[in-house]
Amino acid sequence: MTAITKSCSEEFRVTNMSPELETLDSLLGGELSLAVIRALYPDAEAFNRGVLALLSSGEVCVLGVDGGAVPSWLWRQLFAAEGVANELELLRIKITDKGIQRMS
Repeated sequence: MTAITKSCSEEFRVTNMSPELETLDSLLGGELSLAVIRALYPDAEAFNRGVLALLSSGEVCVLGVDGGAVPSWLWRQLFAAEGVANELELLRIKITDKGIQRMS
């Protein structure tokens, strides 16, 4: 039994993913509210930077209340300082084909 345990622990290695990769991984299951994604980041600044980077790279898309994509010219304003803090429950985020390709 010890040998089996040893071989299992050698097969399953824990890797730490960046919050951005965790975001993409979480979104593989479908769109989520920004509030759920916020929990993956250590603080608001890291969240804002990380999501902006994913948006800029085209790997995710932020959806407004109406379900439509938030235009790119609004991203910086939305994620500036605490701009998005009041909207976390209302806004959703989804992975794009480019983000799916990165995770495969």
